Amino acid sequence: MEPIKEQTRLAKWGNSKAARIPSQIIKQLKLDDNQDMTITIENGSIVLTPIKKNPTNIHELFKDWKDDGKRDHELDWGKSEDNELQW
Repeated sequence: MEPIKEQTRLAKWGNSKAARIPSQIIKQLKLDDNQDMTITIENGSIVLTPIKKNPTNIHELFKDWKDDGKRDHELDWGKSEDNELQW
């Protein structure tokens, strides 16, 4: 990942302050709108860390999956064993 150095400015936002994150950084880190983040102070610097959410359903789990075109049929994993479902 290529380092990026940008400037931003703190602005009043209600009783807090807000800073904009430049779009180049958003793209490089693949951040989403309304991304949850943790904020910490390390060595006198503010550090924002994206919180990676675990998928809650099969659609979220495979949302970025792209077919590699290597399979043209289902794979045979052998006969069911123990408590596995029968196929």
